[in-house]
Amino acid sequence: MTPIDAYRPINGLESTDPMRPESGSSSKPEKGGAPSFQSVLGDLVREVNGLQQDADRSIEGLITGETTNIHDVTTRMTEAGIAFDLMMEVRNKLLDAYQQIARMQA
Repeated sequence: MTPIDAYRPINGLESTDPMRPESGSSSKPEKGGAPSFQSVLGDLVREVNGLQQDADRSIEGLITGETTNIHDVTTRMTEAGIAFDLMMEVRNKLLDAYQQIARMQA
């Protein structure tokens, strides 16, 4: 993995047009052809979880002596941390939007 790969878009979010499905996206399209909101969020959570597990495996490899490249381990840990922070910010923004809509309807 190159340092540039750490800045790649998260799967399911690389499209600038939310109504146009990407051919490489793992999201399941709905009847209209666009991926569902639930599948996009599910893919985001699965990818963040995969990054966390990858970082955990790197740490275990460093502890057991299988890996001696500390830079690679810290890069994976940082990437997993940034992805988790991004996921939490997306969650916070979605929650704020939901609360605003609920206030408008009341």
